[in-house]
Amino acid sequence: MKWLWSYQIDKTEKWLTDMASKGYHLCDFNAVTRMFTFEEGEPSAVAYAIRLDKNMLPNALRQAGWQVVTSSSRWQFMENEQMTEAPVYPSRETIVKRARLHTYLFILIGIFFVTAQLNIIIITAIMSNVIGGISWWSIAIPLAIITLFISLSIYVYRAYRKFEKQEMDMIVPKIGSGRKVRKLKLGWMYLPQQTKAWLEEQARLGLELERVTAVAIFTFRETGSKCIAYEVSFEPKVDSSFFTIHKEMGWQLKFTSNITWLHYSIWAMPYENGENTPALTYDPKEKIRGMKKALYMSAGIGGYLLLVLGFSLYTNFYRMTESFFEWSIDGVLRVLLILCVALWVTILSRAIIGYFKELKMIKAGL
Repeated sequence: MKWLWSYQIDKTEKWLTDMASKGYHLCDFNAVTRMFTFEEGEPSAVAYAIRLDKNMLPNALRQAGWQVVTSSSRWQFMENEQMTEAPVYPSRETIVKRARLHTYLFILIGIFFVTAQLNIIIITAIMSNVIGGISWWSIAIPLAIITLFISLSIYVYRAYRKFEKQEMDMIVPKIGSGRKVRKLKLGWMYLPQQTKAWLEEQARLGLELERVTAVAIFTFRETGSKCIAYEVSFEPKVDSSFFTIHKEMGWQLKFTSNITWLHYSIWAMPYENGENTPALTYDPKEKIRGMKKALYMSAGIGGYLLLVLGFSLYTNFYRMTESFFEWSIDGVLRVLLILCVALWVTILSRAIIGYFKELKMIKAGL
């Protein structure tokens, strides 16, 4: 029995292959109980693959030696006795989409429990100390539920992201040589053209971008002066072909967002001095369309959050004229709300001002 096997498909396939090498061959699976049933036999080298599809195997897979051993619900478990490295491998697109959907659902449920229960837990704990007579089980049980969902959300998210990066070829390679230099650049995604020019200038100064961590920390390697073209890309949604197409064109992935929706990425392509500078697109209208998508996303999210924060401020300052407790945390919450409003006003203003600056750069042909 393996409860969370479907969030680590690659490990499950390897586990089935290892079991076959020990003489235990998969013969049945139950999607409800998560129970794998094996038949003991001769050890053999068998490749296993898992498919999420209710349709029959395509001819290409059958001709490559794949056959369905067992199935349950939409899950199909296939084996290939001809070779351990099959030339044709099943598509994982449906598995990636399922894992992505489950990840977002777990995160939303975890947020719901935190926002719905955490304030009750805090108030109950305060009242228990002041008034007494309140059972600690009333605190421990909801706290345990919150901890469970948060832990499960983190586990599913990490497993999904690892699997997604492998299947969608989202791995950012390391340069591996040269002294590391780290630089902080806040709000770079709102200024794609200026970020592109900054990165290309760093390359001419001998600093080649290796990766971006914590969203704003750029890690460079001292590799000597080079001609490298960079592109900052925004897409509302990306699929498995997005990264493959760019890499086939010669672009190197340097950064990718943690989610495939509202996705930012940074690409690089070295070129020789005197050659035309490579670009994802040379059409100014296409560049402006990409910038507009990013602006609409920023304005939509920022506007919604400012609306929610503004309503919270109104509730705290005008509707709640008296504190719940004289020594309550209302004052702290109000300060935090004001800081959050100031932060998102700054971010939204930077995005709008940055858009018009970038627009002038593109129209000027810079």
